[in-house]
Amino acid sequence: MKFYYTGTAVFLSALFLSGCSATSSTKAIAEPISKAPEARKQEVQCYQEFSALQKLDPAAYETFRQQFDNINKNYKVYEANKSLIDSNASEVMLTEINRKISLVCVRVKNSVYTNMMHRANEMNKL
Repeated sequence: MKFYYTGTAVFLSALFLSGCSATSSTKAIAEPISKAPEARKQEVQCYQEFSALQKLDPAAYETFRQQFDNINKNYKVYEANKSLIDSNASEVMLTEINRKISLVCVRVKNSVYTNMMHRANEMNKL
């Protein structure tokens, strides 16, 4: 999965900081910075699946929301200090942030899939 470092981090920061409340709406979401259509598609899909979990599995939603919040906290620390650190440290931090975003998005996708399979199996018992 290919991610654009700054665009993805900024997008997800804005996305999850402004869009994670129980009364969230898509109007509060900032437009993502990444330009590649595939990266944009993956960002949107992750957000949609994350939003679906709010009703499908509230406990999983809360777990992933906390994980995204933790990523966002670290990104804010990075943003506040990026002018003070060298390019190698900056690259390491951005790589780690994007790796964690990808990991949580894969977990979200798996959770939605598992939930849907469980529901399908319940229907098969009818």
